[in-house]
Amino acid sequence: MEREAVDMFREMILAGFTKDQFTLGSVLTACGSLLALGEGKQIHAYVIRTDHKDNVFVGSALVDMYSKCKSIKSAEIVFERMTQKNVVSWTAMLVGYGQNGFSEEAVKIFFEMQRNGFELDDFTVGSVISSCANLASLEEGAQFHCQALVSGLISFITISNALVTLYGKCGSMEDSYQFRAGLVEKGLQYFESKITEHGIIPIPDHYTCIIDLLGRARRLKEARNFINKMPCHPDVVGWATLLSSCRVQCDMEIGKWAADSLIKLEPQNPATYVLLSSLYAAKGKWNEVA
Repeated sequence: MEREAVDMFREMILAGFTKDQFTLGSVLTACGSLLALGEGKQIHAYVIRTDHKDNVFVGSALVDMYSKCKSIKSAEIVFERMTQKNVVSWTAMLVGYGQNGFSEEAVKIFFEMQRNGFELDDFTVGSVISSCANLASLEEGAQFHCQALVSGLISFITISNALVTLYGKCGSMEDSYQFRAGLVEKGLQYFESKITEHGIIPIPDHYTCIIDLLGRARRLKEARNFINKMPCHPDVVGWATLLSSCRVQCDMEIGKWAADSLIKLEPQNPATYVLLSSLYAAKGKWNEVA
């Protein structure tokens, strides 16, 4: 398909059709997939001639194309000359650095991206965690792990895979659990700073992330205390997150509390009863399983 796209673009030029930002972006993406650097450079020249060089969509596609074709210096030049940048542009440069072995530069551009106020997504955070894995930088990688937990991005497979790689390269998974104690404190500090320093009012997802953070760290009593201090009760996702952690750690007392709260919110949801039954089974209370 990519080869057909490049050939079709050539035919469009010969036929005199007008090319817009979407056509140019698509054909540059095709060149990147084909590792067709020569043709990508020709299209770049066409972009300059037709005054599309300041288009953020086309510029991002150029950064991506040069990065995939292992011409990272050209990608840098295009990126630096872009008069406008969006989250796609920054992510393309970050990923380009990571894919070409420039992991330190990837981490640096991630921090620069944050300083410029761009909202991060799972792909961006996953990419910078992968770069930390390549650098065997556990401390920095764990900070991004913390950020993923607090922001709610931890559930994305891109981040989960990157974290497995990070901890695999930097030590055993057992080591990562020992390190998590400090990670939890950073997560709690990050949560508090959003409220006290930035005036951000947490939404249910933010509270759920802290419940998940404490649950994964086997600090269920702290999770219960956190919930009791919340200005409102958790939603279904929050209670289910706590119940799931209780099932893993066989905590019957807090698990029953979470299950009862869930049943009040969604009495017809079978998932609650399944989790509760699993908890009873794990504790050997077979009479309660039925």
